[in-house]
Amino acid sequence: MRRAAVSIAIAWAVLLTPAVGGDQAGRTQDGARQRAPESFACDRNNLTVYTGVVRSYRRQVGATTLRIHTDEDTTEQVSLTHPGTDDPSRFFRMLGEPFTPADWNRIEARKGVLRDGTRASAWVCSDGRVMVDWGVLSDTRE
Repeated sequence: MRRAAVSIAIAWAVLLTPAVGGDQAGRTQDGARQRAPESFACDRNNLTVYTGVVRSYRRQVGATTLRIHTDEDTTEQVSLTHPGTDDPSRFFRMLGEPFTPADWNRIEARKGVLRDGTRASAWVCSDGRVMVDWGVLSDTRE
């Protein structure tokens, strides 16, 4: 009788685990919560992250727009504004480190054309600020 009760308890635990585990958005592959780059000051209660493969990328004078197919199987669009220039690199990081001129060749096949399969995390603060961390969970940077 006791063995049957233990078996039932285990069965319920297995069935309820996905419901208790909750949403995995903002989690790394090992289940840990992603952390925004330290240079991006935004209260975590006002912060959203979209991590996945960048499917669309448009860089022009004044703005850069990315559409990300997230690891959670959603599609999200983020825009960065950079008035008077086509260089958004002050809003970019590469694997958490400051973005350098050499990093352009790691993410773009040519100016304004993103390499296929490039991954990123777009950190979006509720006040509209955005920071993009390139090469997330991939081998983009050698």
